[in-house]
Amino acid sequence: MECFPPASPPPLRPGAVLHGPGSQEVDRLLQRFAATLIARGFRVEGVIQRNTGAIDDCAERMELVDVATGHAYNITQNLGSGSQSCKVDPMGVAEASGVLRRALGGGADLLIVNKFAGLEAGGSGLSAEMLAAMADGMPVLTSVGSRFTTDWVTFTGGHTDLLCPDMASLWRWWGPHRLYRDLALGVEGDPEIRRAEIRRVVIGAQWIMVDAGDRIGLASRPAVTLNDPLPPPERWVGRGLMELAEQAASGWDPLTVASGVAALNAFYNHSGVTGSGGNGLDLFRDATGRVVVIGSFPGIRKRLPHAQVVDFAPKPGEYPATAGDWLLAGAEGAAITASALANRTLPGLLSAARGARVALIGPGTPLTPRLFDYGIDSLCGFVAQDVDRIAEMILAGGSSKDFHRFGRFVTLERPAGE
Repeated sequence: MECFPPASPPPLRPGAVLHGPGSQEVDRLLQRFAATLIARGFRVEGVIQRNTGAIDDCAERMELVDVATGHAYNITQNLGSGSQSCKVDPMGVAEASGVLRRALGGGADLLIVNKFAGLEAGGSGLSAEMLAAMADGMPVLTSVGSRFTTDWVTFTGGHTDLLCPDMASLWRWWGPHRLYRDLALGVEGDPEIRRAEIRRVVIGAQWIMVDAGDRIGLASRPAVTLNDPLPPPERWVGRGLMELAEQAASGWDPLTVASGVAALNAFYNHSGVTGSGGNGLDLFRDATGRVVVIGSFPGIRKRLPHAQVVDFAPKPGEYPATAGDWLLAGAEGAAITASALANRTLPGLLSAARGARVALIGPGTPLTPRLFDYGIDSLCGFVAQDVDRIAEMILAGGSSKDFHRFGRFVTLERPAGE
């Protein structure tokens, strides 16, 4: 087997949230975004400006807040009694600069430097640290006032994404390729699961099952692996569930990645998950616009007779996989098979389906709200119950309908307004 470097998401162009006069709302927006990523396990470094009201003769006190620690550095220098203005304190900027320098080369997932303004446009302030981070390939996110937009574009050589000041735009910039790492970090962050061991990995012609005792997960087996020799049954037995789950984010071997997705589902699709049941395709019964279905689900023509179906092995009346991007653009709804998560095509499909109502459907769907921020509105997954019978069905080469009765389907919906 060839050895490849660990999988990593494509690099991000520097992101700049544009705003008009007054930036307090944007400051808070970036702080919320940073806090969300940190809570999920991503490493976020940088500083965000905060205005905290009058101080002595100054109209307002300005601080740079370390997003990782919450420590604030005062950058307002009082010019003395009788003065009606203040200036930026170089000592405070120097301290904040130290925060950024420590982040460089340290493996941060994101560097936030808020904001790009007059000092940076003139080549001082925190401009050197921002350029160093960009040269290092580190994702950089900032905010830019409207009067400095041209300066920012010149500063980045046009290699930038200009963003609207809302959370949805930040998540679109962050991109769906990072959902694999997000899912793996959820497993890594659970201290109990860090001790969970894999008892068996069952691989059939169509499905993979990971059994970690009270945690069972499924994933579809990629078709490209059907002629590959199977690993010995003990390949992952006795090793940590977290170790295999991380392969979904960092591996390249198709069978190992799919097994990693099954390990992710063993963590997320546990017996305590609750939600509505039913068939995920029924979510689109009342759609008046085009509905695109990625994957030829059983009974699809009865449930959604007018849907445009895309499949790797299209039947008469269905479209080949290459048509997916074309059909998803402008669709009202998109029902995507969870197989797309296991075969690594999901990020591209989510990008193409932007603006559509998206459901990820199938036993290989991770039942976690982490996925909602990546453009998925409904998660229709499976919780295994009779594990031994499911294993028998998988080893016999059965399809998902053969083991449906040995578990229960659960649907999670994105909360309204998010």
